[in-house]
Amino acid sequence: MDEILFRLSSNLEALQIETASIAQQTYQLVLSWLTECQRMLQSVCSDQYSQHIKDLGSFTASLYHRAYDNIHFGYYSARINFRDFYRQLGGLQSSDVSKRDVAFCTIGLAIGIFIGYNVGLNWKQKVKRIHYMKAIICHHYAGVEGVSLIDDAEIPSIQRSNELLIQVKAASVNVVDAKICSGYSKAYRRILNSGQQKELPVVLGRDCAGIVVEIGQSVLGFDVGDEVFLAVPSWASGTMSEYLVVAENQVAKKPKLITFEASACLPYSGCIAWNALVNESIIEEGNAQNKRVLIYGGSTPVGCILIQLIKLWGGHVTVICKLESAKVIKALGADDIIPSNDCDIYKELELHDKYHAIFYTEDHPIDCRALKRQLMPYGSFVSTVPEHLASDSFGFISGTLFAGCVRIKLLVQYVFGSNINQWNEGSKIKPSYLETLRELVDADQLQSVVGAAFRPNHIEQALQHVLDPDAIGSTIIKFR
Repeated sequence: MDEILFRLSSNLEALQIETASIAQQTYQLVLSWLTECQRMLQSVCSDQYSQHIKDLGSFTASLYHRAYDNIHFGYYSARINFRDFYRQLGGLQSSDVSKRDVAFCTIGLAIGIFIGYNVGLNWKQKVKRIHYMKAIICHHYAGVEGVSLIDDAEIPSIQRSNELLIQVKAASVNVVDAKICSGYSKAYRRILNSGQQKELPVVLGRDCAGIVVEIGQSVLGFDVGDEVFLAVPSWASGTMSEYLVVAENQVAKKPKLITFEASACLPYSGCIAWNALVNESIIEEGNAQNKRVLIYGGSTPVGCILIQLIKLWGGHVTVICKLESAKVIKALGADDIIPSNDCDIYKELELHDKYHAIFYTEDHPIDCRALKRQLMPYGSFVSTVPEHLASDSFGFISGTLFAGCVRIKLLVQYVFGSNINQWNEGSKIKPSYLETLRELVDADQLQSVVGAAFRPNHIEQALQHVLDPDAIGSTIIKFR
């Protein structure tokens, strides 16, 4: 032990000598620099102010010299003699130290260590652990080719007290998703969203079904483990991801009698169909008695729901669709079917009586005027196809003016108690509609029609299937 202390003390003395040498050299350099500065001042200034400057420089140099001497003296006088320190520790053991003093010292050290350890734990910053999920996103507005599946999207977290974190089990693919891939609703997306949801990349999907895994503090209608379904408008962040955060007022309990896949295809198409019937046509809710209704595109997701609702309310339904989907359409309750691939539709319609309401649900070029001639007086023509948005092609000036008008309207809506989700087709998506659809499904009065199901890595095929005119019913993306 003495040998170790001797070597350590020798090394410290060598370090002190080196440090003193470096400090002495630094002092000499600074002193020579000050002397040179003083000479320059003397050569430049010869008036009465030069003497003041010279005195000031001399005073500064003397202060520095005095401070250096004090530091130098303190440094060499502060040497640690480890041999003396070791002897003092040994002498402490032989002195009169009571067991009580030793006990108090030990207890104090233990309490101090315990308190310091806990304080350190509490003050330690929590490291945010980032968890990742799969999501289907659109990278650029170049059509279906701009869509891909990523597995490193950050799982969202609840930011407001009225929000829910939902684990998505299944989501449906809609025609509007294919339009979003080409820039549909991008102007509204920049105006109505915040943060990264304003621009690309865009998460696709308009509706889904899943399980609540976390709730905000003010959520009252839902609990962890509840099975739910929901729909969002075209400008909002989509639902094709493994996890999703939404407000409580956008969610409803999913039907108990059907699976997640069957439930996922109902929210968006069901709300659009319900709104078209109840709010945009002459048909009253729950009553279609003695009403003749024509549905152009009865094999679409919206068309399949319209057929069932109108038949449930006692109406007469004629459907224009491909001959290949005739069996499914008949099973849903259609009274008459006009094949769209084997005859002249408009001449065939002239052989039928006129209709109280016509619903156009298929995104296919038609002569709307010829269809409207088949309406009775004061009949209603309703299109459920995503409308063309001129705002998507606005330039900088037009877009700025348009954004200003939208924000003014939003402010007026906020004053009158409306929320942002009621903008554009968001007004057609309501939790009350979802509750009604759930009740109809659980009462076995409405069924979902799933035409095809894909895994997330086959999203391009799913989008192509949605755009296929021969597709029947809804297209589903299954997560896990």
